Amino acid sequence: MHSRKLIIWILIALGIIIVIGYSVFALKGIVQGPRIVVSAPQNGSSTTTPLIAIIGRVLRGSTITLNGATSTLDLAGNFAETLLLAPGYNIMTLEAMDRYGRSDKKTIEMTLFTN
Repeated sequence: MHSRKLIIWILIALGIIIVIGYSVFALKGIVQGPRIVVSAPQNGSSTTTPLIAIIGRVLRGSTITLNGATSTLDLAGNFAETLLLAPGYNIMTLEAMDRYGRSDKKTIEMTLFTN
């Protein structure tokens, strides 16, 4: 009889641990906020071509802006924008927002060398 109560308590404790573990996993996206992952170009790179493509993905975000202009996201959160660089040093700022008002910022610095 004693071992039966012990098994019941162990099963109840396992059930509670599983529910808490799943809750932490499910709420992770709400707690962390958005994140920007830039695939191209690399920060600090240089180029001789004035037209560049900025490619990346927004995780857990609903909008993204490039230098203050709104960009579009596909259903997976991917974005791609082309930008015309000025000769010399250029700074591009990406900012992602989620539906709760939290944001993430990434800055890309590039140099355009002209002939």
